[in-house]
Amino acid sequence: MSENTTDVEDILCDIKRLYKQHEEKRKTQIAENLQNVIQIYSLDFSKDIMKIFNDPIHGQIEMHPLLVKIIDTPQFQRLRHIKQLGTKYLVFPGATHTRFEHSIGVAYLAECLLRSLHDNQPKLNITKQDFLCVQIAALCHDMGHGPFSHLFDGMFIPEVRPGSSSEARESLCQHVSLHEKEEWTGQRDETLWTKSR
Repeated sequence: MSENTTDVEDILCDIKRLYKQHEEKRKTQIAENLQNVIQIYSLDFSKDIMKIFNDPIHGQIEMHPLLVKIIDTPQFQRLRHIKQLGTKYLVFPGATHTRFEHSIGVAYLAECLLRSLHDNQPKLNITKQDFLCVQIAALCHDMGHGPFSHLFDGMFIPEVRPGSSSEARESLCQHVSLHEKEEWTGQRDETLWTKSR
């Protein structure tokens, strides 16, 4: 019996030793992977790894590799097939730009805005991470749009889900209109205020 116990203890010791070796290799591999990610998507990187997009409005736009990784996803690529102005290209033949082009331009303009704030208001302490976060938000702001742009929101969604977003949007617009009217005239129309609540 003691011989069997010794064999089991030896086997357990071998398993523990192998586990520790494997665990060390795994920790090393994780650390190496993290270093690779940090190098690839670092906020401090060489301009050589920036990708350049040729935009018809803004010219050459340099994009951070993480933004390029987002652009390369199927979810973002679908924006190539969604017109920014919905069906307006049927009336205005030049209105054919897509949400893909628009989103890249918005990311560029977000960077320009932050650069201006960074340069002119150093007290804000805008970091490189802030730049990247704002650019990601700007880049992704249209990813949820359906086909035909806002025509989809205004006609299709109310048919499928009556009373969902259209009523909330109308209520918000009416509320904003009341604020604007009060701001311009200096008067508050109580009858309209009570209707909007």
